[in-house]
Amino acid sequence: SDSSYVVQQLEAGMKWKDVGSSLIPNQNYANIAAAAQFTLYFKATNLPPLGSSVFRIRKSEEMRNPTPDMGLGLSEPSRHLRRNLNENDSHSENELEVSNGVLSVIFDRSTGIIKSISEQRVGGVSVSLKNEYGFYEAFFHKDSNEQSTVFEVGDSLKGNGMCIPGYTDAEGDEKPWLLGSAQSWQNDGAYIFRPTLPHESPHMVLPKNVLNLVVHESELVTEVHAEFGESAWIKQITRLIHGKNYVEVEYVVGPVPIDDGVGKNVFSRYSTTIESKGQFYTDSNGREFMKRERGDSHLFGYDAPDYNTELEPIAGNYYPVNTAMFLQDRSRSFGVLVDRSQGGSSLADGSLELMIQRRLLHDDARGVGEALNETTIGITPCPPHGDATRIGDGVIVKGIHRLVIGKSGASQARSQMDQVFSQPQVFVASALSGAHVPFNKARLSMLKTSLPENVMVITFAAMDDENTFLVRLAHQYGLDESNVLSGPAYVNLQDLFPNHDVSVVIEKTLSANQDRSSWKERQLHWNVDTKEGYSEKGRSDENIHGIVLKPLEIRTFVVHVS
Repeated sequence: SDSSYVVQQLEAGMKWKDVGSSLIPNQNYANIAAAAQFTLYFKATNLPPLGSSVFRIRKSEEMRNPTPDMGLGLSEPSRHLRRNLNENDSHSENELEVSNGVLSVIFDRSTGIIKSISEQRVGGVSVSLKNEYGFYEAFFHKDSNEQSTVFEVGDSLKGNGMCIPGYTDAEGDEKPWLLGSAQSWQNDGAYIFRPTLPHESPHMVLPKNVLNLVVHESELVTEVHAEFGESAWIKQITRLIHGKNYVEVEYVVGPVPIDDGVGKNVFSRYSTTIESKGQFYTDSNGREFMKRERGDSHLFGYDAPDYNTELEPIAGNYYPVNTAMFLQDRSRSFGVLVDRSQGGSSLADGSLELMIQRRLLHDDARGVGEALNETTIGITPCPPHGDATRIGDGVIVKGIHRLVIGKSGASQARSQMDQVFSQPQVFVASALSGAHVPFNKARLSMLKTSLPENVMVITFAAMDDENTFLVRLAHQYGLDESNVLSGPAYVNLQDLFPNHDVSVVIEKTLSANQDRSSWKERQLHWNVDTKEGYSEKGRSDENIHGIVLKPLEIRTFVVHVS
């Protein structure tokens, strides 16, 4: 572990045990004024389900009593944490290989961008990768005199103009846009993504070549840094955490340059050699994975008029990505998990791209009444009280993508989705060095035992009635996504109440506003095909305590305990 700090975990018997830890310098690419100088990583293993564990962090004896040659400890990174690569460090003349025990990643040593990811297990998958950033220029309509077009209130193409004084509003007037009559005036804006030209080639932001590639490495974490653009307005940290089956890519974007007077839609693209044949998958609100096809003319259903895929071949192939997207062929898959909702697409076979930032200079007449141009200080008042001028620099955004590879894209993505969405919560308190802090328990848990790997607690809330709880459980895998985890999952509700006896269990509808049995009596019956073993007949539970969850099923219960 790092010599500056000692991290310990409280165990049974109220004894402290050292855990592995590492201190990594924080480059603070996002220019956060109160940013810490370092990031401390430590192993938090065996966390109890729906519970808590106690750790303490303290300076080592050497840090409390520094010798003259030790310096100030936190004034600069430890020498072993950062190295400038030379010829003796490289995997080959132009490459650097980094491993975390599960995955091996090869980087271009002149830029720091990813070239390939491989599983280290026998028979593991290897995927060649091209890691890129770029942007689409935003469409803005001008008249023949190259002057900004002004639409009058009541313009038939722009709605009735009643949204904001001085602006017209086309919200809800979608038919002209879908049929193409809006092509002459529809700006790129907050609600509309529209590149300058339908078949526009994106402007790629090239990585900067460096003589000395900066790598921060430790026992737990290794970071490889890269910069993109002449002014380095895009920065990337690729992070490998020991023992994890994903690669973490942290991007920092901004301020997006607009000195050229052009709005920009910035994306991150990952290109592989996977033969996806125009198909890729995006999640639907974190649940079902939806199969997408590039240039799908039946986007709005087979009963709707065919969608003209040539109308907007770039924007028309973008889909919402709430948690993950992936593509695959018969033997390999590549997926990206996001830490926030983003737009994503696959505009070429083997390629995934995600929109990570937008800075636009014109309104799209969809109701906002201003350009999507966020700045650090804000905006002056709108007319008639001001001129709505943006103040400050463009904002800087920071986000994370998790890259996963394997044979099944859905299975790999499912294994990470909950970890990204529901990360452990950290609560912090401080005490004087050497002070005794009394603990009654080393760990706490609301559950008697861990739930099955494919089950997640969605809701666990006390209700108004004493000893009554609302419990909502979800199966986290779909059919055929995993040989093991796609099967039905059994949960004993008594395991959720280790200190009480479950007396009554009432199943509710998803929103918990009525009993499921009452809804069942009134529901319409449809003739649908279901796979054997997943019919409604197989739904009955063994007793009031035990329930069965089918793939991707969410069940809601009101539980009374005594």
